[in-house]
Amino acid sequence: MNEHQSGPIFFPQYKVRSLSIVNRIMALIVIISAITMITLFSQAVSRNNEVESLTKATENAKNQTLEIKATNWCNQITSENADKMSTLYRDYNGASSQQQRKINSECKQKVALAELVSLKDPNKLFTVTSECTVNESEDTASCTATVATNPHTLGMGLSFYSATTATLRMRVADTPTNLLTTRHVIDNVTTMTLDSSGSGTISFDVPFDISWGTAYDIQVSSYFPNE
Repeated sequence: MNEHQSGPIFFPQYKVRSLSIVNRIMALIVIISAITMITLFSQAVSRNNEVESLTKATENAKNQTLEIKATNWCNQITSENADKMSTLYRDYNGASSQQQRKINSECKQKVALAELVSLKDPNKLFTVTSECTVNESEDTASCTATVATNPHTLGMGLSFYSATTATLRMRVADTPTNLLTTRHVIDNVTTMTLDSSGSGTISFDVPFDISWGTAYDIQVSSYFPNE
C-alpha cells in the first residue's frame, strides 16, 4: 500500500486589479469637481444672503428717509407758517408718490388743510367790516373789525374745523381809489380767532399817521384752520 503524504490545500490566488492611471485621474477630477461645486454653491448662497441683507438695509434706509421727510413736512403745517402754505403744498405736490403716501399716512388732515389755505385767497374767502376812530393826538387809531366767510368762495370749507386763526392787515390812503395803488400798509395789526363758521369780531389799536390819509380798509392777510 502506497503511503501518501497529505498537506495543506490553498485556494487559487487571483491577481487584484488596481485602478489604471486613467481611472485614477477621472476619480480625482470627479472629487475636485464635487468640492468645487460645493464651494461655488456655498459662495452663491453667501452672496445671495449678502444681496438680500444689502437690499433690506437699503429699503430700511429709504423708508427712514421718507419718514423723516414726512414728519418734517407735517411739523411745518402750523398757524405760524400760514403764509408759507403755498410753498409747503407745492413741495407736497412735487414729492414722489412714495413720499406723498408717507405724508398722507402720517398727517392726512394737514394735507387737506395745506391745500385749503394755499389754494384759497383770504381776500376772496373773507369779508371784513370795520370802524376806526383816530385819537386826539392823531398817532393811534382804535378799530373794531368783524370778519365773516364769503359763502360764494369758501362754502363749508371751514366747518370741518373747530376754529380758524386769522391775521389782519390795514391799508390807508388819501382816497378809497388809492387804496388799490398808492397806500400805506400796516401788516399784522392783530390776530383773531374765528368760530367754525369763519366769523368773529375783535377790537384793537393801531399806530396811525394822519398824513397817510383818512380812507382805509382792513383785510384778512392770512388764516389757518385749527384742527
